Amino acid sequence: MSKLSNNHLWEWFKKYNSEYLHFTKKSKKETTYWLNELTVHLKAYNKFFDFSLSNSKDGKSGTLTISVDGKGNHFKKVDAIVAKAPILPEWTFKALEDPFPIDFMCDTEIAKTGVDPRELVFQPNNDSHPLVISVFHPLWTEEKEHEFYNLARNAVYNILGERSFGTDIRRMDVENLSFACEADELYNLEILPEYIGSLKSSVMVDGNGVLFDMKK
Repeated sequence: MSKLSNNHLWEWFKKYNSEYLHFTKKSKKETTYWLNELTVHLKAYNKFFDFSLSNSKDGKSGTLTISVDGKGNHFKKVDAIVAKAPILPEWTFKALEDPFPIDFMCDTEIAKTGVDPRELVFQPNNDSHPLVISVFHPLWTEEKEHEFYNLARNAVYNILGERSFGTDIRRMDVENLSFACEADELYNLEILPEYIGSLKSSVMVDGNGVLFDMKK
């Protein structure tokens, strides 16, 4: 990691932040230039640093989120640099990405697999934290192993959010539904956040909204 002070990034951003509020008014060339500038300044601190930007329609406010693609061993570095962010009335600065809809940015994987991520199911392979899970779908094949893994990985990332993804999931395997252990219950992937929460509590809500005791 670079020895640059965290303030170097934020002093630069304070100077040029207005450029990131008006992307809709910029040419493609200008937009690319300013995105590259922000990328360079972030990666000067850590090569895994990435970002996402969102702006209000009127161009008067924006949110800058710094992320590391769920790599939990870098979360403290993200938290540290965001803690140094300046107070700018137009901006909100966030460490790590929030949860999204399960199919967010999954168009490529959905097209390659022909599968809606809402169809994925999982079985836990341990009952401790962090969790090891197996994700299943009946159309999984060895030929499309990579595509199915990417679909499941992105779906889990989306529904958990980056912080939970990086701290609550130890490993994820993706297989054909025929490999599922018949002795264990299958869960819809969308209830994974609640299942992880149940590791700290014996009570869980299933996909139909019914309470049941995990320890019985």
